Amino acid sequence: MFIVSLLFIVAGIIALIVAASNAKARVVAAGETPNGSAFRRGTNVIISRAARWAAVALFVIGGILLVFSSFFRQDVGQANVLRDWTGQIVGYETEAGLHWKAPWVDTVTFDVRNQRAVFVTEQSFGEGDNIGGSPDGPQITVQDAEGVTANVDIAIRYSLDPESVEDIYSDYYNEENLRTRLIFNDIRSVVRSVPGRFTTIEMLTDRNAVQDAILEALERRWEDDGIIVEDVALQEIRYGESVTAAYAAAQEAQINVQTEQARLEAVQVSAQQKIVQAQAEAEANAILNASLTDAILQQRYLDTLKELAAAGNLVIVPEGFSGLVNVAR
Repeated sequence: MFIVSLLFIVAGIIALIVAASNAKARVVAAGETPNGSAFRRGTNVIISRAARWAAVALFVIGGILLVFSSFFRQDVGQANVLRDWTGQIVGYETEAGLHWKAPWVDTVTFDVRNQRAVFVTEQSFGEGDNIGGSPDGPQITVQDAEGVTANVDIAIRYSLDPESVEDIYSDYYNEENLRTRLIFNDIRSVVRSVPGRFTTIEMLTDRNAVQDAILEALERRWEDDGIIVEDVALQEIRYGESVTAAYAAAQEAQINVQTEQARLEAVQVSAQQKIVQAQAEAEANAILNASLTDAILQQRYLDTLKELAAAGNLVIVPEGFSGLVNVAR
């Protein structure tokens, strides 16, 4: 816009020069013959007047454009790098609102809000993905710690540090270059390297651990580049059919082992209960036997005779007889 305003101002200056030259020609024409001078004088008046009005209009338009080129509006979630007409960086702005700048300074806008990078299976590439929009690349092929190959679908949310836009501009010029030259390449590299720390079973059963490892690796990778990792979503890990079948068989065998183990533990618990019950009964009998002294037995013998006599029974106890004979009356 600054260049355009200068063009209008220059055009206004040219119009003033034309107006001045026509005014001078009108003065010269006034001393000539009446027939020729009248025509020239009228023509010069029209040209001079039109040139003056054109100059005024051009100056006004140029001034308005110059004023507009001295301000820029910045939205929330944006940051602007200020660059002069020579290509030198003269500053940056991170606050939202209306800001002043020199008319010859341009702005390069960066979106510092949350953005995404999605890499999904080739079958759905170009047809959108499960979080909306189009993917940024195909699935990423990885190898785990056991050398088994798998295909990974992943979505990563990131944002830019507003205070780093000046360095980002110096290194990559714009966001598109930043994404293609740094972000996408680093995502592929990290996602390929991290699964090498996990076994096949861990990859299939502990996806959260893999996600966390990828997030930490990207944070370390980008800590000096002004890129903030917001979230890593490991959407799917696809192994070959033979691997998934073997994993399913292993899972079934593990379930069977756990079932048998549970049964064995139930039998052991039942047997232990019986042992404990038998020990308790044995201890009770031992305590009871230990408590039956001769005096106690004699007292119980006499108590029994009293009970029988009270019931009207005749009890005959021969001398030396240790048993009882109940004779009904």
